[in-house]
Amino acid sequence: MKGKIFMYMFVFALLLIVFQYVNSKNIFETYQEKMTKLIAKEQVLKDSINHLNKELKALKSELPQE
Repeated sequence: MKGKIFMYMFVFALLLIVFQYVNSKNIFETYQEKMTKLIAKEQVLKDSINHLNKELKALKSELPQE
């Protein structure tokens, strides 16, 4: 009887560890996907800012000096 209890506890602990591993792996992959998307979006926004700054400088240079 005592041996079966330890066997069931071992199996339960093993299943719990496997569940935690799979859950952590999924959370990590989701985090990586979100970070990749945010980095790409940040790069697009930085490029837009640089483009707008260049246009602003061009327009300022066209204005008559007072």
